[in-house]
Amino acid sequence: MTGAVTAPPPTRRLLPEPGPGRVLVAVSLLGSVGLGLYQAGSVVFFVRSVGLSATQVGLGLSVAGFLGLVAGLPIGRLADRVGPLPVAVGTAIAKAVPLAFAVWVHDFWQFLLVICVLGVADSGWTVANEALIARIMTGAQRVRVSAYLRAVFNIGLTVGSLAAGIALGVGTRTAYASLIWAYVGTSVLGALLYLGLPAPPGQPDRAARPGVRVFRDLPYLAVAQHSNLTTIGDTILAVGLPLWVVSATTAPPQLAGWLLAVSTLLVAALQVRAARAAETLTAARRAQEWALAAMVLTCVLAALSAVAPRWPAVALLVACVVALSAGEMWGQAARWELRFDLAPADAQGEYGAAFRLGLILPRAVAPILITALTSHWGPGGWLALAVLFGLGIATNRPVIGWALRTRPQKPEGHP
Repeated sequence: MTGAVTAPPPTRRLLPEPGPGRVLVAVSLLGSVGLGLYQAGSVVFFVRSVGLSATQVGLGLSVAGFLGLVAGLPIGRLADRVGPLPVAVGTAIAKAVPLAFAVWVHDFWQFLLVICVLGVADSGWTVANEALIARIMTGAQRVRVSAYLRAVFNIGLTVGSLAAGIALGVGTRTAYASLIWAYVGTSVLGALLYLGLPAPPGQPDRAARPGVRVFRDLPYLAVAQHSNLTTIGDTILAVGLPLWVVSATTAPPQLAGWLLAVSTLLVAALQVRAARAAETLTAARRAQEWALAAMVLTCVLAALSAVAPRWPAVALLVACVVALSAGEMWGQAARWELRFDLAPADAQGEYGAAFRLGLILPRAVAPILITALTSHWGPGGWLALAVLFGLGIATNRPVIGWALRTRPQKPEGHP
């Protein structure tokens, strides 16, 4: 029959258009499966097989995370100078090296060295991969592809974590080590997949610029710090809500684990759709306000769950995670657009690394802030967090407006 509408094939809904975007999705899927396997088993390996304390492992991971964020700046500048593709390939392989040595760690100092090298390589890979997206994609494509990558990343992370349960059930050193070796393999395979990408258009900026240019761009740094306010949602989900469920509500304790699964599934299913709300700078500014408003709602619902009976408390907590997930998805989409479009075309690596520095304060302060407020003030602590996100809404337009006024004029959505 003429005029019939043919439904798009499933891959059209699950993948970006054929081309470089699909290669990047494949790299992300491989890396996230490996990371899920590694994260689920590595801490157990270092504690039970190596004999480290949980405190030593936590300290090492914190130091590695901080070094990774700082090291992203020189790696980003390198990506601008030699091109992001070789740096992405090199850092993907560089992740495999410390992982290969991790199975022979015998004390804390060996562990610290391995985990810090891994943290630097992993952060450098993230910076180079984002610079690669900025180089081979244009305008709204950058946000769309980034959304596909995040959706696929959540799927792969879940698959890897579930598969790791088999090795954890076996409970031997060999089983734990197999999870680390799996991450070695996915890192190397990801590096090989990059070779299927065409050479990025444009020439790398090989001119040596004195100093770090982005540190003189105060409006961009302000946007980076402000936009990363919604990343506090990660700590709320992983730390704040689980403790709240078991200590302050009448909800079943096992709900604490299920809430994380709900959020992961929502992000995997809806991140691409949510990203459509932030495909221009004006839209990103609006999406960030939605994100912060969703975080306000999250905190209010969490506070109410403490005074509700058992099943209403469950409903409130599920609604809380839905609101939090919406805020994270809108916030992430806004961050992609602001990070890419406010950065100069010839310094995407450097500026992207500086944008990631905006994560330092939320990651350093959020765990102690959330646990202290909610444990000492109860529901009032959640309302105090709601006020913090409300202040974020009030300052959103002035901060982004400052950055926009200091950018060279260009058509919105263009590189």
